[in-house]
Amino acid sequence: MYPKITRWFQSYRFGPHAATLLAADSAITALAGLAAWLFNYGAASCTANLGTLFRVLPTYMLFYAVGFLLLQTYNSFERQPNANLRNAILAVSISVCILSLLQNYSGLKIFSVFRIHDLLLQAIFTLIGMNILRIFVKAHYDYYGRRGSSNGAYGLSDIALLNMEMTDLLQRNPIEVDTEAIRQEMDGKRIFVTGAAGSIGSELVNLLAGYNPGMLVLIDQAESPLHDVRMMLERDYPSIRYTAIVTDICHSHRMEQLFKKFRPEIIFHAAAYKHVPMMEDNPIESVLNNVDGTRKLANLAVAYEVDKFVMISTDKAVNPTNIMGCSKRICEIYCQSLARNERHGGCQFITTRFGNVLGSNGSVVPIFREQIRRGGPVQVTHPDIIRYFMLIPEACQLVLEAATIGHGGEILAFDMGKPVRIADLARKMIKISHREDIRIEYTGLRPGEKLYEELLNDDETVLPTSHDKIKIATVREYDFDTVKQQIEQLVETARTYDAGETIRLMSELVPEYKPNRK
Repeated sequence: MYPKITRWFQSYRFGPHAATLLAADSAITALAGLAAWLFNYGAASCTANLGTLFRVLPTYMLFYAVGFLLLQTYNSFERQPNANLRNAILAVSISVCILSLLQNYSGLKIFSVFRIHDLLLQAIFTLIGMNILRIFVKAHYDYYGRRGSSNGAYGLSDIALLNMEMTDLLQRNPIEVDTEAIRQEMDGKRIFVTGAAGSIGSELVNLLAGYNPGMLVLIDQAESPLHDVRMMLERDYPSIRYTAIVTDICHSHRMEQLFKKFRPEIIFHAAAYKHVPMMEDNPIESVLNNVDGTRKLANLAVAYEVDKFVMISTDKAVNPTNIMGCSKRICEIYCQSLARNERHGGCQFITTRFGNVLGSNGSVVPIFREQIRRGGPVQVTHPDIIRYFMLIPEACQLVLEAATIGHGGEILAFDMGKPVRIADLARKMIKISHREDIRIEYTGLRPGEKLYEELLNDDETVLPTSHDKIKIATVREYDFDTVKQQIEQLVETARTYDAGETIRLMSELVPEYKPNRK
């Protein structure tokens, strides 16, 4: 029980900062009770009844604390102050109602000390105190966090900066998932995570470890980052069974050996080359890693009777203008056509499609952060370029939710909220650094880059799922035997290192691919 409580305390939704705020809110209710008694009955009565009040108020405080905990009044007050205030009012109101009922019907003396007008005044003082506390915390956060170093906020460490940036750059309510359903799906299962050292893969490992898997097999070719993931598991989840494998997913014999040894029940496939400009210069590697690697894993999943194969795709696969996006669309086509083929062996192939994640390796936020630290300029490719963004934990929680609700053959597109103009994001990062002298420099669109990304193409519509942030994309269906033959030809051509013919074959597989190459 203690390890579970510890993991919950250290989790994304409830950490030490939240526990401190919750404790402070609860203490405020006790002080508010003293203030209410002092206001209603005077100093003499308050002094005379001090012993009684000290016995009664901790019990009252407990009722308020439960309300604060259930409605999460400690959560996201910086990002969503209005929603947090509504939750605080609701929590206090519910607590007052319960205490009033106990006062009238329980017959317990402890609940008769405070009358209804005392409770109401205590509630008012509590709400005032809670909001004063939040104003103080926010002011401390702004002043000392952002101005307290010689370089403003960007003199702080990357870890210290992350929550500050996410709060300011992505202002929306936190995404909720059905954690109990996910727990039931993952509990005791043997799970593979490819690309386990990457931004998405490592967060998936962190979340999965909290759902009591039977075995985690972490696969990546990046040795040092994978070592960091191992250290995280040993530190935070010492009881979890896992193994970390340094290998390439394209190594067929090694991967089959791992499948034979561990017999995975669920696979989360996050391994891919993802950087658009790099893949524009290396189309062969994009095909050999993204397409052939996915094909080999999917075939092994069928051969070894894996229950679920969850592929991480991207919004760049929609009407792709670059090699990376086109390669991921081919991966989608292969998995979906295989899922609808009678020879798929019952494996449920689920594709998740979403946009950029804030703070991931090589993404715009850490790049801008480093440019600001150097004194600028902050380089933006185009003044009108926009992107959809999501936090890494949010995206990974939705991936786990999709794995739970998916039945196979679907492409599940995530609702990314409103798109963000990259120039506006740069301005906000400059603002929170308090380095207004830093200028923005426009460098022009990079090869393969679009002004905007899409989660659906013009011919796709969506169907709802049980989660309002996840939609089923009704995409064009492909014949598996035809797709299999085309991809075999594509991979064989890529192995000859004929880039022109490789790109031509990619265009045949994905007719909507419109190269934007310089």
